[in-house]
Amino acid sequence: MCCEGMGFMLLNSDDSSRRKGVPQKPNLSKPLTGRSVVLLLGLFFIVMFGANGALIYAALSTLHGEELENPYDASQAYNQRIAASRAQDALGWRADVASRQENGGVRVVAAFRDAGGTIIPGLEVRARFVHPFDSNADREVTLSSNGGAYEGVAPPLHEGRWTLVIEASQLGARKFLSENKITLGPGGG
Repeated sequence: MCCEGMGFMLLNSDDSSRRKGVPQKPNLSKPLTGRSVVLLLGLFFIVMFGANGALIYAALSTLHGEELENPYDASQAYNQRIAASRAQDALGWRADVASRQENGGVRVVAAFRDAGGTIIPGLEVRARFVHPFDSNADREVTLSSNGGAYEGVAPPLHEGRWTLVIEASQLGARKFLSENKITLGPGGG
């Protein structure tokens, strides 16, 4: 024959190939029918649609991504924010801010002092609780003073991470801005 010197092994119908380590066809107890293929395909698509549905639900019920209404305008105002921050630093003002839970909400107390440590009277002070993801949850309160610290009670807030923004103006011009990350426990405090 022409293939004798090439090292080919010819398979025949006897068991000689099984003894030499050549894999055999698996013996399936049931034949693969059209009905079982349709059932397997159906099961595959049910699992795929279920996983996609779970991922879509998770995507829609969590972080929405964009935090600012107009990021372009915010980027254009960046230099103005830097200038306002430098002007605030030049004033040397300091604010001691505290918040605590009350039955009707969260009390905010802010004491403003100048560079010499003297209390600063006559300010218009606002406190805003800004939620990191849900702008509908944001709350604002105007703080008033009786000659000392400025105080006010914000509406009830749910527990979690917040940014407490304190803004003080004098004669209509903003003089002080402070953003503080806080965590409110159960019950808002």
